[in-house]
Amino acid sequence: MKLKKRNNLAFFLAVMSSFFLIISGTNGFKTWSQIKNILIDVTGFSFLNYAFIPVLIVASLGAFSVLLGAILIKKKKRLYAKIFITLGSGAGLIGLIFNLLVAIAISDFSLNYFFSFSSIGILLAIISQKLIKKKK
Repeated sequence: MKLKKRNNLAFFLAVMSSFFLIISGTNGFKTWSQIKNILIDVTGFSFLNYAFIPVLIVASLGAFSVLLGAILIKKKKRLYAKIFITLGSGAGLIGLIFNLLVAIAISDFSLNYFFSFSSIGILLAIISQKLIKKKK
């Protein structure tokens, strides 16, 4: 596939990804908040509330980070685009794995528990990030 077509496809997938992440209402904040609560319950360390503040801020901006990455693809700032898409979907990837583990743990396992707009958005962001290529 030619470089321009590849990057246009990466742009389109990143925009669709951010759209799915925004409309899903799950931007990483809920998942990280659940992980924080589980860790506090298991360890009893209440100071983890403060340690998780930066993580929750970054996770809450995931969809907008992916959208900024899409804009950077069009501006030919591909390295920065990859970084922003990776950061935006990175928090989501942990959430995706967490949701998969929860879906597996439920005795009546169904892909309906796993696939959502959020999951589709994260998968599209990962594919988009892998498609971005720089000129050689």
